[in-house]
Amino acid sequence: MKRRLNLAIVTIVLAFGFQVAQAQRNIKPPVLISAPQACGTPANNFEFTAELSPGQALPERNEFILELSDPSGSFANQSDITELARILGPNEAAGGTTNILFSGVQVPANANSDDYRVRVRASEADIIGDVSDPIPFHFFDDNLEIILNGRDDLIFCSVASFAREIAVEVRDENDNFLDVNDFNWEWLKDGAIIPGETSPRLLVTEEGRYIARVPLGLCNNFFNPSNRSNAVDAVLENVDNFFIETTATDFSFCPEEFKELRASEIDFSYNYQWIKDGEELVGEISPTIILPDNNFGGEYTLQIVLSEDCTLITDPVIVTNEGSNITVPLPESLILLPSQSLTLVVETDVPAGSIFRWIANTNVQRQGVTASDGETLTFEVPTSNIGNYRVEIEANDPCNSMLFSETDIFAAERFAITIGPNEVVDCEQDPITIALIEMVGITSSGEQVPLTTEQFNFFNFEWFQDGVSTGETSLSLDISRSDSGGTFDLRAIFSPGGLPDTVSNELSIDFLSNNIVLDITPPVLEAGESVVLTGPFSANFTYEWFVILNGEEVLIEGETTNTLTVTEEGDYFARISSSLCTTDTLIASVRGPGAQSEVIPNVITQGRGSSSDVWVLPNSFSDSGVEVSIYSSNGKLDFQKSGGYNADWPSNSASGADELIYYYIITRNSEVVRKGTITVMR
Repeated sequence: MKRRLNLAIVTIVLAFGFQVAQAQRNIKPPVLISAPQACGTPANNFEFTAELSPGQALPERNEFILELSDPSGSFANQSDITELARILGPNEAAGGTTNILFSGVQVPANANSDDYRVRVRASEADIIGDVSDPIPFHFFDDNLEIILNGRDDLIFCSVASFAREIAVEVRDENDNFLDVNDFNWEWLKDGAIIPGETSPRLLVTEEGRYIARVPLGLCNNFFNPSNRSNAVDAVLENVDNFFIETTATDFSFCPEEFKELRASEIDFSYNYQWIKDGEELVGEISPTIILPDNNFGGEYTLQIVLSEDCTLITDPVIVTNEGSNITVPLPESLILLPSQSLTLVVETDVPAGSIFRWIANTNVQRQGVTASDGETLTFEVPTSNIGNYRVEIEANDPCNSMLFSETDIFAAERFAITIGPNEVVDCEQDPITIALIEMVGITSSGEQVPLTTEQFNFFNFEWFQDGVSTGETSLSLDISRSDSGGTFDLRAIFSPGGLPDTVSNELSIDFLSNNIVLDITPPVLEAGESVVLTGPFSANFTYEWFVILNGEEVLIEGETTNTLTVTEEGDYFARISSSLCTTDTLIASVRGPGAQSEVIPNVITQGRGSSSDVWVLPNSFSDSGVEVSIYSSNGKLDFQKSGGYNADWPSNSASGADELIYYYIITRNSEVVRKGTITVMR
């Protein structure tokens, strides 16, 4: 009887132990399916699976939660744990292993580590699963665009050394600029990471290929190239590689020949400008130029802008015209005034014995043979004989050049006058001169043809101010600052009569100063408040407002009145234009109550007579261990001081601070602590 009782007890204990074993179910470490890393974008997601051991049923409401550790892989602090996903069940009893599947798992937007771990926790049971091995989790919005240095390379022309700061900008899919300081950065030179460089800006002092990227650990290759900028090449260019060449055997041509000059180096990222006999050729800005059939001989050079740090001009080539030219052609069109006769004149360098003919509306009017080299050919147009006039020349030269020039002659029904400053006006200038800039005859078809200066003699002119005659009858008028605010026009009467009188455009005269100080109200920007910047008002002024960011003038879109409401600290100025001139106001620095801080100024206003004429550093940079070095834009050392800096630049500038951009490096005990740019505003 006793033996049977013991056997029953053993059976009960074994059964109870089996039920306990069934209740203590566990979860193995989650596994990331179909990918070695969780490299997340706004558009993709992932699947994880974890094995649930056999056992009794779990509560019906139980959910399994997929949790992400802190970036170091720890689950020690609950506040650092991120819930990635949760699903209901599987909660039924199972005699074998069950899979828990998490689908559509998004990578958190702040995830950026190779050392994350994941686990699964049951919401209604005391079960916390095993922790996985490290799994890289990185998120990056692959719709963003990272642009380095405006996509421009750094090209320097044969200098011993250089220093140039480059910076990144980030734009979203709508082309909006994002704050670059919201991202982590690392820099690569020739494919290798530059140690210690984590700023969105980099001072380049060596040749090489530079790239900035958002570091994403083991996901770098997955996100490449969306997480990195364009490459910027910093190179020292050999100027001897640039010269003018031609496909012909030499630089001698006949007028009818195909005449092409081209740059030895063709790169459409460069800016080209062709120059003939010291004058820029308007519109000739490609790496090649096709010379005209007439008057093409001369000295040609080519200006090539490789970058803002490298502009070069090639050695000249002499192009020889083996034929002849019309050196002074007929104007494109002319006005024939009533009772006036016109003399058409062309100048040539054709040899004696060349045949010429004058043609009016396809009818030959006169022809002959030149009696001397370089003869000037003239033709008198009879009164009221409008139409097309043309001269043709068969040149007696080795090329047998065929030359021509033509003009269209019109009658005018009325006239129009344009007045304005006769030169570029400085806003401080007093007095200024306004003048007749152009007078045109307007034909019956509405075509506008400029009059010649000789034709001005057919008119009587008179200047008016605010509708009242000034008594001045010349073609120009001096206006002093005391006349500021007046409106001027020029009137013309055709002295022979028979044509309507003419009144010019009205020109409102408002003088400006080069040293305009903006009003800042209130003078200090309080937290959550705003200040208003105010410039001088005139209905004739147009305004543009700028803020200086990273040494660059950035236009504030949509602000065109004489006031600007500011809610952020910064350096602001207005560009004011009148009918006479354009001037920039002095810099208005908007600061908060505790503005002294550690801000290093990146702008000085040299020569404006203000406190910002000198480069002032915070007091923390005045100790003896600090060395300040400033470089000009071509990399030359412009200033250096050890043992503390005390507003010594630009008074001790080697270049006189006459460049726009300078670069500074501040070291403390031989370690770089700050570097950046200084813009010199004048």
